[in-house]
Amino acid sequence: MMEKELEGKSLDQVVEMACQEFGCLPEDLELEILEFSSSGGLLGITTKKVKAKVRVKPDKLLTERANKALSFLKELFYYAEFKIETKTNLLKDQLQIEILLSGEDVKFLIQNGAEPLSALEFLTNKVVAKALGVGPKIILKPEGINIEKEKKLVNAVKRAIEKVKSTKEPQIIKIGNQREQRLVINLLKDEEKIGYVIEGEGRSKKVILSFQE
Repeated sequence: MMEKELEGKSLDQVVEMACQEFGCLPEDLELEILEFSSSGGLLGITTKKVKAKVRVKPDKLLTERANKALSFLKELFYYAEFKIETKTNLLKDQLQIEILLSGEDVKFLIQNGAEPLSALEFLTNKVVAKALGVGPKIILKPEGINIEKEKKLVNAVKRAIEKVKSTKEPQIIKIGNQREQRLVINLLKDEEKIGYVIEGEGRSKKVILSFQE
């Protein structure tokens, strides 16, 4: 991941090789000297060897990949006529890029347990990797929405539907807010043999699934 061991006759030569290898400037590099030695050669001429581990600084690496991802996403949203804004967080400790998405058309990306969003994240990483090589992962997240929690809810509803069909016994799905309620109902609306009622308020709210003859 933008890191390589290089060997040269001087530190300057190693830096020059690294800049050519990574396509960056000397100030974008971090170096760790692994070996520095000199020895007598033919005719008494001293030869030197410098071996170093060279890597691109996280700031440079993350910023470059984030800019490429944003360029791709903004162009895609423009041609799709999606009203979606982006905001970037560079997670240096995890060496990841988080792109927050907001706007009225984010709703199209988070349908069906956010399957469109997962596909877009995969495509974004592929586009950036093709342009810049394999590197830190790019994560797309709708601002203010817990996608992982919603994915678990979708899976729980799908399991409950199958269980009601196989056992004909009621199943209960707990929901925490109106968005989760709409998500559950959306998954149930095309199930002809599954009925449901909503009971409770606040944190005790739940959807009860039942088999319909």
